[in-house]
This record gives sequence, C-alpha cells and structure tokens, in this order.
Amino acid sequence: MTSEVTAAALNIDAVLFDCDGVLIDSETIATRSMHRTLQRAGLDYTEQQVAETFTGHSWPECLAMVEAELGGPLPDSFMADNEHFFNHTLREELTTMEGIETVLANLALPFAVVTNSRRAELALKLEVSGLQDFFPVPRRFDSETMGVAKPDPAIYRQAAERLQVDIRRCLVLEDSLPGLTAASQAGAVVWAYQPLVPAPVLKTLAVQQTLTHWRDFPAHL
Repeated sequence: MTSEVTAAALNIDAVLFDCDGVLIDSETIATRSMHRTLQRAGLDYTEQQVAETFTGHSWPECLAMVEAELGGPLPDSFMADNEHFFNHTLREELTTMEGIETVLANLALPFAVVTNSRRAELALKLEVSGLQDFFPVPRRFDSETMGVAKPDPAIYRQAAERLQVDIRRCLVLEDSLPGLTAASQAGAVVWAYQPLVPAPVLKTLAVQQTLTHWRDFPAHL
C-alpha cells in the first residue's frame, strides 16, 4: 500500500475504528482479567482459550457463554471481580497501538469509534489512553448506547446514519471476527488491522486490505 491512496480513490467519506486491538492495546488486558475472573468462578481456562472464546464479543454475549459453561447463573461476585481486575490492570498497563495518534491527528475525513464496549468502559479506555479528545461523545458508538453489538451489522449501519454518511462509503478498521463480520455484512469498505482471524476465515469476509502497523495507513485520507 502506498501513501498516495486517497479518499476519492477509495470512494469513502468517513472512517470508523474499532476500539480494542485497533486504537488501544487492550485485548491482552481483557483476556488476563477474564482469565482471573473465570478461575475465581471455578472454570479452568487457559489465557489462550479465553482469548479464542471471548475476544470481540459483547459483554452480554460473554456473560451468556460463561453461564452456559457453568450450567447456571454467574457467581454473585463475578461482575465485581472482573471489573476490579480489568480496571486496575487497565489503569496500570493500557497503551495505544503504536502510531495511531499520528493517524488520527492527520485524518481529514470525519471519523468515529464503533465498539462492543459499554459506555462507561469506552470512556475509561479513551481517557486512560489519552485518545478522548479525538473522539468526543457524538463520535462514540458503543453497544450499550446503540442497543446492538457486533457481529450484528446494524451497529455499523446505525453509526453511519448518525454521522449522516452512507455505510458503503465508510472505511472500517477491525481486528476480530465479530467486528470484521459486522463491517462486511454492513456493506462497508473493510480493512483488517492485525487481525485475530485465521487467514482462511479472513478470505471469506469482505476484507480489502490488511495492515500490520499504523505507519502503513495512507497519509492522504
């Protein structure tokens, strides 16, 4: 990919970013926090199994999967345990994906974040990472506020509607299978950023480009 790629050449009017694993390096934090919470609940997952099972899913979906594994309701302390582990580790260790600040500072097109995070969780992530000024509240589309979560493509279609742009003229940057599926089915122009999806599966989606570092993002958007 060259730096001469332009918005006109791509036929796009806006850029929509996933949050975790795209803007911020939070996937490992979420995985370790869930791993500790599951251990306390008596479920013997490895961190790798946690990543493969839960990454990219909305919080309600994650809770439903845990309940299915337990064969009953969550322990009373489950939510509090996970929130404690996650928030503590997030504040201590969260970093942005290298180079993303330069991309956001140079973007001429309108852009927003579309995430399966809950509202307060997204606000915390943006605050701790220092990205909050790039994404004022009207440019934040979380699953709690939108009432829908990836892999449902409606979350991307609704985000585009609120930005008053055609989703087919939006470039979406995603890394997880639920996110890439939602963007593909919504009809967006889809690029994968350091995707957590096996190559054969990636080929079944509408992914046009794969980026391994933000320095590869076109400079003329």
